[in-house]
Amino acid sequence: MMKSVISYQLPVISYRSYLLLITVYCSLFTVFYGCASTKKSELPKVQMDATELNQRGVDAVSAGKYDKALIEFQGSLRLNASVDNQTGIAINLLNLGRLYLLMGRFDDAKAAFDRGLKIGASLNDQMVLSEGYASLGRYYYLIGNNNDAVAVLEKAVAIDRRQGFHTLGNRLNIMGMVYKDMDKAEDAEKLFNEALKINKSYEMEADSADSFRGLGDILFKRGDYKKAGELYENALSIDKRLGISAKISIDLAALGMASLKQNDAGKALDFFLRAYAVDSSRGADKKALQDLDRIIEIYAALGDNNNKEKYSLERERLLKKERDEKQ
Repeated sequence: MMKSVISYQLPVISYRSYLLLITVYCSLFTVFYGCASTKKSELPKVQMDATELNQRGVDAVSAGKYDKALIEFQGSLRLNASVDNQTGIAINLLNLGRLYLLMGRFDDAKAAFDRGLKIGASLNDQMVLSEGYASLGRYYYLIGNNNDAVAVLEKAVAIDRRQGFHTLGNRLNIMGMVYKDMDKAEDAEKLFNEALKINKSYEMEADSADSFRGLGDILFKRGDYKKAGELYENALSIDKRLGISAKISIDLAALGMASLKQNDAGKALDFFLRAYAVDSSRGADKKALQDLDRIIEIYAALGDNNNKEKYSLERERLLKKERDEKQ
């Protein structure tokens, strides 16, 4: 399985979710919010405005509008900096870093994470440190530095175990992903299983889906395609209930691959067509092109030249669109 910026993704943080996390250890969304008081009404107007901008950024990330999210997060950062709201600044930096990862701006992501961690250390804010180390671990994984990824993820795991944070399963999922990439399947499987148990106990549904998907990948690699498919179905069921389009697409494509391995081209075709419908609807052209490659291959194998030609033309249209956007 190829590396994915979306799979096992850390949510951006909202101020509201950050406040919940430090009080009752509820789950984080994809991006942080960050504020100095548990009651929004007690915040100075500048920080209230920063909170609103950060929330707009969170919503934009969810909608896949990364350029808009960047503007909102940068605006929130400026407002927090204007009143020296260090916690808010750290949250903004972690959100910017996670957004930069989604945008493929890895150097910018690293710089943002380093700054956020420095502030977290100065504040001795364990949640910011945990989120920062988890973010940095994901960065190292994506650039292929698995040893450093494990080292910093272990720091996040240690904090979560010590503090009792409900984000522990999320960290274990990411570490499992790294071990899987290092061909340490048994270690990865243990981590995904522990993560699944923890995520279920804390009712962390999105992270439970990631655990199911990780275990599915392990069994897929072992050649147990039937069981892998069952685990992918579990992930898909959760992701559909939560409405996470990007992960629904990943689940459908994984089910398509598992079906192909079981020589069920018809079922595989249905999964890839559904994945393509999801990706084209959300404007994820790169992922849609991957779906189309599989669809065209299957139609060719089935001898259905009409549909092969139809989706080949659609592929050319998307490639042209991609070329035009780069110019």
